[in-house]
Amino acid sequence: MKPKLFLTIAGAWFLIEGVTGFFMGGGFDFFTFGFNVFSITMGILCLLTRNEPVSNARNAVFQTGLLATLGISLVAYYAQWSGLFMDSPAGYIPPTLWLIVAIGFFLVGRANMK
Repeated sequence: MKPKLFLTIAGAWFLIEGVTGFFMGGGFDFFTFGFNVFSITMGILCLLTRNEPVSNARNAVFQTGLLATLGISLVAYYAQWSGLFMDSPAGYIPPTLWLIVAIGFFLVGRANMK
């Protein structure tokens, strides 16, 4: 996959994830709102760097995306396994999607490094 296409998809994914989080009910929770701001920031970063040529800065965006999405995925898997997320097996879908995005950051970033 081309890095421009992947960063566009990842940027849109992060933006949608971040914006929709603000419309979830349940009152103010610092960590939820912090995650939403983080997601919006990562989405903007991905979208702003998608047209950049191969450079150390773009490589850093891929590495940051990998660490961020892998961390989110592992925390979400832990929350599901410990029973804090959902009571149904559908709770494994969000962490799996985040893991797929992490693998994408790794594969696309590795193939296009300087």
